[in-house]
Amino acid sequence: MADYKEIFGKLAGKVKEAADSSGVLDIYAQGTERAKALGQIAKLSIELKSEHDELQRIYTEIGRMYYEQAKAAPEGSFVPLFDQANRTAEKIRETRAKIDDLHAHYGESGERDIDVEIGDFDDIVSAAEADAMTFDFENKKPEA
Repeated sequence: MADYKEIFGKLAGKVKEAADSSGVLDIYAQGTERAKALGQIAKLSIELKSEHDELQRIYTEIGRMYYEQAKAAPEGSFVPLFDQANRTAEKIRETRAKIDDLHAHYGESGERDIDVEIGDFDDIVSAAEADAMTFDFENKKPEA
């Protein structure tokens, strides 16, 4: 009978030799390095997006502050942008007023125009089953 430990040891040695000689370890190492690099790229991309968002927030705040300071007398190329901002702000006020009027007229107190009673689920299912049992599928109408 063969000594399995000896056979297994020889086989493991051959596998190790094949791995060392064929560059499998080098390929594994390259794959590991590439995976690390891709992980780092993903992390840096998230950081970059966060920085872009922060810069956008800062630009917006600068614009808001400048608008508040110069809205009475805009100058140069800002005049059309200030006019556009004023028109848009007026549309917002008009729409808000319409919404407020609708709320005032129809109320938000949860009042309903009609009362609807919803039966017990089992009752609804039973009624639907009874209707189905008396339906004439051939003529596509309830049985008389």
